[in-house]
Amino acid sequence: MTDTPKGVGEHFDDWAPSYDAQIREMVPRYEEIHETLLALLALRPPNRFLDLGAGTGYTLRRVLEAFPSTVAVGLDVSTEMLGRARERLADLADRVELRSSDIGSPEIEGSFDAIVSILAVHHLYADEKRHLFSRIWEHIEPGGIMVLADYFRPASDRLSELYHLPKEPDPHEVEHDHPDTAAEHIAWLIAAGFAAVDVVWKYDDVGVLVAWRAER
Repeated sequence: MTDTPKGVGEHFDDWAPSYDAQIREMVPRYEEIHETLLALLALRPPNRFLDLGAGTGYTLRRVLEAFPSTVAVGLDVSTEMLGRARERLADLADRVELRSSDIGSPEIEGSFDAIVSILAVHHLYADEKRHLFSRIWEHIEPGGIMVLADYFRPASDRLSELYHLPKEPDPHEVEHDHPDTAAEHIAWLIAAGFAAVDVVWKYDDVGVLVAWRAER
């Protein structure tokens, strides 16, 4: 049984005022994640871009500024996060649509050249991730990509020691986080139909995966 959308939404509503500052403390190489994303998108600049778990709109702004011809959709379950995203993207409102939607069962309309999720999918259970990846494949244009940036459960306890991860997770992680290994994500993406999947960036337990849908 997963967290209800209301519970998850309330959690991020509470976090919204401090999210931008705290995420950079929690993920020290947050900017490197976004530089990697932009480099991947530059291989074939997207006409239509979808951000699952758009949060305060930081990723959307980086993409829209980097690619002036791109239009975007951002989905998030948190009303407060979406409110902050609308403020951040006010001057780009004609190129972006923000909607409330749970990424566990996102309301995706139409097809996109690129779909991305930054530090959100780990909130889903394994079965939900597999279902989400299949849904995403259906809504990506041939030759388009999915980019998944998240933190992954180390494949071995020895790696947890190498990464200096806490031995006991904090209460938030126990309640809301359900990480799986990078290898499991890659297997699920391939099973969903993606033609090529790779790890393009990784630092300790945080990484960026890319998955291409085959050309026609």
